This record gives sequence, structure tokens and C-alpha cells, in this order.
Amino acid sequence: MVRWKIAAVLAAALALSAPANAASLLETCEADIATHCADVTPGDGRLSACLYAYEDKLSPECDQASGELSDVMDQFFERVREVAIACGEDVQKHCSDVEIGEGRMMNCLATKQAELAPECTTALGGMSLPKE
Repeated sequence: MVRWKIAAVLAAALALSAPANAASLLETCEADIATHCADVTPGDGRLSACLYAYEDKLSPECDQASGELSDVMDQFFERVREVAIACGEDVQKHCSDVEIGEGRMMNCLATKQAELAPECTTALGGMSLPKE
């Protein structure tokens, strides 16, 4: 439960970098989306799933943009996994009573930053924790 809690928090924090990649994909793949995925409601990965289903029919530019976004997402989920493993005990110890959402978990970790295990601090790396 704790690993999923920290994973959800980190996923929300890291997702701030995803919109630029997603916007680039939508722009690059506009014609492909109109051709193959016009009836798909955007959101929750449905457009990506549709593009994946038609990957053999995509323009080279869209195929490349889709691959690049896939690489970013792979890195994103690897980072989430690393932080979940490294910070699980700190979340349990310092923030187990904190409700997930609206930055509450990140705020909790920020207030306990001096007490976090070195592995957690390292895993959080360049993430900007809110100021106390």
C-alpha cells in the first residue's frame, strides 16, 4: 500500500513534464488522429492506444513522435518505481496518515525533508519539493 501511495504521488508530480510531450504528439499526429482515431474521446490514454493500434499505418513523423513519447513514459514509470522503492519506508514513517492528492504527500515529504532516508532523498533527486 505504501509503495503505491508514494508512486501515485510521484506520478502526479512527474506528470507535469508530460503535457509538452503529449501536445507535441497531438500536433505531429493531427492528420493521423483525424484519419484513424476521429471517434476516440481524448483522455486516459485512449488516443495513444488508438495510435498504437494503427502504428503500421501512421505517417513517419507521427510514428517517431509516438515512439519518443513512449520512451519518455518508460523513463517516467522507471523513475516512479525507483522512488516508490526508495521512499516507501519514509512515507510509512512520516506521512502514512496523509491523504493522497492536491500535493499533500509532497508537502508532507517536504516538511520531513531533513528526516528522510538518504536513499529517498537521492531518489527524489532533482524534484522540487514544496517549501516548508
